[in-house]
Amino acid sequence: MFNLLLISLTAFPVAVPDIIDVFYKEMPPSQQTLEMVNTILSEFTDEYEIAYHLITDASSSELIQLYSLPDTHFPFAIAVNGRYTATIDGEDVFFVHFPLFMHGIGRHEGNWSMDNLRQVLTDNSLLNDQNTLPILTETDESTECLGEE
Repeated sequence: MFNLLLISLTAFPVAVPDIIDVFYKEMPPSQQTLEMVNTILSEFTDEYEIAYHLITDASSSELIQLYSLPDTHFPFAIAVNGRYTATIDGEDVFFVHFPLFMHGIGRHEGNWSMDNLRQVLTDNSLLNDQNTLPILTETDESTECLGEE
């Protein structure tokens, strides 16, 4: 009379996309960095989900704390799957603060380049399991960067 068709659902692993979190400010130096970073990120849109977070927005504070990003002023950061510290050619690279092309900006000069970013997006094994924050040299007495006054 009635034929009962049983469908067996096999659980297939669901691929969780890799994510890039970009933290930025609405100030000219941060916007200039964001523009350059987006040029690199555009090469990886098939491999990563990209999320943008305005540092000064209250909705970003929980993620900033979760990633242990600076609890004081910072102008820019990139986290790949929650990690922003890498070892490239034996050197620690921190994707926090401004990249090398922004040197001369003031207190928040970082040590990473667009090439470093491309390297870790191509090879996530360069990312460290533990994040560490760079130590800033106090060459400028203000807490702000040039262009952020």
